[in-house]
Amino acid sequence: MLVSNHNTTEQTDSAPSPASKPSWRFGDLSAAELMPQLQRHLLDQDIKANWQLVWLNNDGRPIIGLLPKVSWSVYPNDEQALNSSPNIYKVIKSCRSTGVRRDIDVNSDNNSYAGTTAYMSYLQWQEELIAYSNTQKANHDTSYINSEESSKPSYNHGLIGFIGYDIAAHELSPADRIELAMQPCASLGHYDIYLTPTAHTDTGWALKTHLTNDDTSESIGHKTNDNFITTLTSYLDELDRKLSDKYLNKPQFKDASSITPLVLSPRWSKLDYQQAFNRTQDYLQQGDCYQINLTQKWSGSLACKNNDVQSAFSLIDYLPALYRNTKAPFAGYVSVKGNDGDYLNRSNSFNADSNHFELLSCSPELFFTFTREVDTGKHSIRTKPIKGTMPRGTTDEQDEMYKQQLVNSEKDRAENVMIVDLLRNDLGKYAKIGSVKVPQLFAIESFSNVHHMVSTITAELKTDTHPLAVLFGSLPAGSITGTPKKRAVEIIAELESTPRGAYCGTMGYMNFDGSGQWNVLIRTLQANASSDNSLNEERHINLWAGGGITVASDCDAEYQECLDKVGNLLSVLAQKPKIVN
Repeated sequence: MLVSNHNTTEQTDSAPSPASKPSWRFGDLSAAELMPQLQRHLLDQDIKANWQLVWLNNDGRPIIGLLPKVSWSVYPNDEQALNSSPNIYKVIKSCRSTGVRRDIDVNSDNNSYAGTTAYMSYLQWQEELIAYSNTQKANHDTSYINSEESSKPSYNHGLIGFIGYDIAAHELSPADRIELAMQPCASLGHYDIYLTPTAHTDTGWALKTHLTNDDTSESIGHKTNDNFITTLTSYLDELDRKLSDKYLNKPQFKDASSITPLVLSPRWSKLDYQQAFNRTQDYLQQGDCYQINLTQKWSGSLACKNNDVQSAFSLIDYLPALYRNTKAPFAGYVSVKGNDGDYLNRSNSFNADSNHFELLSCSPELFFTFTREVDTGKHSIRTKPIKGTMPRGTTDEQDEMYKQQLVNSEKDRAENVMIVDLLRNDLGKYAKIGSVKVPQLFAIESFSNVHHMVSTITAELKTDTHPLAVLFGSLPAGSITGTPKKRAVEIIAELESTPRGAYCGTMGYMNFDGSGQWNVLIRTLQANASSDNSLNEERHINLWAGGGITVASDCDAEYQECLDKVGNLLSVLAQKPKIVN
């Protein structure tokens, strides 16, 4: 029986529906405002726990994952630099713990405290995830998910994380040896403990758990499930009290929330972009591709304040201001610790972890929504590629003028339909014959800084196709590569000449019943340690922007489009954000 304190729902069967505690208000903070406070607080309570916080806005149905039962972090092979086994990756699989004993055998597969390292291909990792998901689906009751809930994309129990662009592009064209950034290529975790907004209320968060007492890996150190949930609940109770105090004492809250300006500089000058654009046009005119998505990079660093590692800022500290500015429907954040599997010798500071990787996305773009019909078990898929951009106006009249220019743009319509055709072809490999439809072409959706042209494609999946296979097999997204996709990623690697990392990959969740939702990682920042293995404490930040180039494209307009897409993010980072009372 799973029982937590404070009147938590009791569960008595071995495959429970989620238990939930009555809500916390957390000072009435939004999810984006709560995340930095939550991360710092949990680390203060237990620095050695495998906290791997993840947040998805999920188009207004947010989820905050706390402590994954199992997580997989994928890195370039250690021997990649030697060009040995280029299609084999280092996969670190870790299990939940809230404490570390010194007598643990880190090489034991049965050890719930340990990280284990395996070397496998992209396909082998995909197959392991599918097998794991099928096992979890069989072991957990999903009858509590009614048809009304399942018709709206929401997380109920499964995997959350990201898959980067580099690994997907590398797999699409392995012979081209596309470079992989020295950071996690992907990371997915089984989040059976998470926070979700309370039902039928405007404020408040509830703790949901899917713990089973007959699973020995659920024992946390010497703690039972009951004790573990009680302890975690007490952590959240304390945070709720602190945030309520800070909310009443605004100067104290302001001091805790302030951040330093962060200036990101472009890797390319306008001339550099012109040269890359001209080379792109050469490939287009030679017939290599019909469209190529050319992107450019902005970079900066977060240095420790007064050389004090303990006081360094993290990318998560900028999340509240960035989300407040963008209100991005598919925003998200995830942090990944360490790539060496050393779970016995962690630093006492999350910020000081030299291998600490953060991903913060303010993405407006949906990649895939997977839905499952409760009665039939049928899986369907929806995708909404973005192709076509205009800035927002400074007045209502100018804003409407820009919007109409996008509506009437034959160039943007041509680009959009190219990507629609590419995605129809991608889905055709997994969809039932005749089920691929395009219910909407060239719709205009408006965001904080730009108008976008968006189309919608739907399909019904074949009965023997797992949604994870569709996700893996369709990456990277056509809207951020070009067409034909394989040749486009090869040209991108040549022209951009630096790995994209996670940017232009995907972030989201896949429930064990096969429903899920994934974005395209645009408007996305990445933070990673210096790759020079020096004692430099700086953590590097990068941000990208780009657009689809065709033979009809104008260089000046495309360059300006890049600035339009990230200008508001750069402004938020560069100046000290104001605290909104």
